[in-house]
Amino acid sequence: MASALSSPLEISHNCKQIAVKLALPNVPSTTFQLTIASGTTSEVIPITYQQGTVLTYNANLETAGVVTATVTMSTGAIVAQVSTVATCQIDCCIAKLVESAITCTCKCDKCKEELDRAEKVFLLLQAAVYAAEVDGNIKDATEKYAKANEMCTEVCACGC
Repeated sequence: MASALSSPLEISHNCKQIAVKLALPNVPSTTFQLTIASGTTSEVIPITYQQGTVLTYNANLETAGVVTATVTMSTGAIVAQVSTVATCQIDCCIAKLVESAITCTCKCDKCKEELDRAEKVFLLLQAAVYAAEVDGNIKDATEKYAKANEMCTEVCACGC
């Protein structure tokens, strides 16, 4: 069985750690700057890279929404950029909506409405991940994440 490829940018299940694994193209410089940005938080790390190796960096940085790792040369030229979405906050909301729908004892459509909302939020979140990781469209990913988050805070505002 073939092994699954891992993403060059991985977020821990609690959204408090980021792993960056990039094979950089052959460039004359060996000194780079790695910038990891999530929302209004960013971390800038000077790095030295040896050709033929994989750049690996693990950061302790709390994340939410779209997360981007950018490697630049000292000239400011971008060598590599990857993005993903930290889903923890919205995953919590989806779980609460589903639990509420399952334990619901109403005789009206409230239970179905919560399950429908959870499904919409989940699909928006998956679309945000696709936009960030596959399309590389950070603006679209950010908008989809914001809409999913808005749909969650309208109802559950779980903040966990």
